[in-house]
Amino acid sequence: MLTVISLTNVQHIISAEQIAVCGMFVAISLILSMSLAEILSESKLWNGWAASTHDVHDAPLLLVFSAIVVYKILLIL
Repeated sequence: MLTVISLTNVQHIISAEQIAVCGMFVAISLILSMSLAEILSESKLWNGWAASTHDVHDAPLLLVFSAIVVYKILLIL
């Protein structure tokens, strides 16, 4: 069976409210994740696997958080 999918040029407009809500979610997630890492780093549960998993989880959050900060700075300028 042949399925044909037509793609159109669609522009998705993101509002400032959506950026603010996502920014709050990213900031809260980043704070909770780093706090949890600080608490667990002193326990016997912290090992190489936990450290690498934390790094994989926090890298995108830091990237998005920095992009939101740059966006907010550009709005001010």
